[in-house]
Amino acid sequence: MTQSLLEAEIFSQADAIRAVSSQSPACATIAGHISARDPYSVMIAARGTSDNAARYAQYLFGIMLRLPVGLATPSLATLYGTELHFRRALVLGISQSGRSPDICEYVASARRQSVLTLGITNVPSSPLAQAAEYHLDIVAGVEQSVAATKTYTNQLATVALLAGHLAGDGRFIDLIASLPDLISAVLAIPQTTIDAAARLLVSGSAAMSIGRGLQYATALEAALKIKELSGMPVEGYSSADVLHGPVTTVEQRFPVLLSGDVGASQADTTQLIHRVRTAGALIVVASSAQTHLDAADVALPIPVCDERLAPIVTIVAWQRVAAAAAGARGRDANAPIGLHKVTETR
Repeated sequence: MTQSLLEAEIFSQADAIRAVSSQSPACATIAGHISARDPYSVMIAARGTSDNAARYAQYLFGIMLRLPVGLATPSLATLYGTELHFRRALVLGISQSGRSPDICEYVASARRQSVLTLGITNVPSSPLAQAAEYHLDIVAGVEQSVAATKTYTNQLATVALLAGHLAGDGRFIDLIASLPDLISAVLAIPQTTIDAAARLLVSGSAAMSIGRGLQYATALEAALKIKELSGMPVEGYSSADVLHGPVTTVEQRFPVLLSGDVGASQADTTQLIHRVRTAGALIVVASSAQTHLDAADVALPIPVCDERLAPIVTIVAWQRVAAAAAGARGRDANAPIGLHKVTETR
């Protein structure tokens, strides 16, 4: 069967992510400059898919660097004309295209105050790369499909590489080189299983995507991809937040998508699966934990890996489900309704 442009880019991710390790020397140099300035906190400006990469960074930097990380409000700079006092923060802009004016202005505002700034983009010549003092290229290559796939996983891998160098964790940096094989294992999940997950998903009028801790970013990105490609309303939540109200919307045959792994969030995810199963939900699980997979109506097995890298691997399964859901709902995944490849917000 001929692959669509989107599917071809999804299946290119094992190869695309190999290039991230080639950035290790540049990343080590930048990490040295950052460490020398000893920032007290990190503020990350991003939009859309890149905002979910920022959520991953928020958890990873907290775990590995013990730094408080905030997600920026870029419209303070562009809509309200406010220059925040960043003091000794690292201000990080994440954008695939590097062209969103609000992200660029937020970073430029910080740099005008001589604050440490870093841009992470797929385009070294972009306005964001020029606005920041330092730049890291995610080296994903040209991405032609509207929906971000390989640029997202390369963003996460670049964030992980930076965290590894900042933490001086050589073992973790070495583990990043295992990502191509881990992603290949997810790409080997039979298409019949992916299609079964998509059919379960589109059997409802809405769905919920849930993850905890590091996998919260995965839950948000999975929900975004499904909405973008299939037009189906899916909300992303942390499992902790679900219990503060949204769980009441889970009724008989309501589709629930769960992202989990073997690690700190495993027990919490197990409890939530039991809770939504009791409410009558239909459950798709993407996880490396066998107990999670055994409880699913459709199981998407993720290879066991360091939980800090698991979100990079897990999202590939949901990208495939999102593409299949688009087909199941009669949508063209290569041309999502109302979307363009580059969205420039102000």
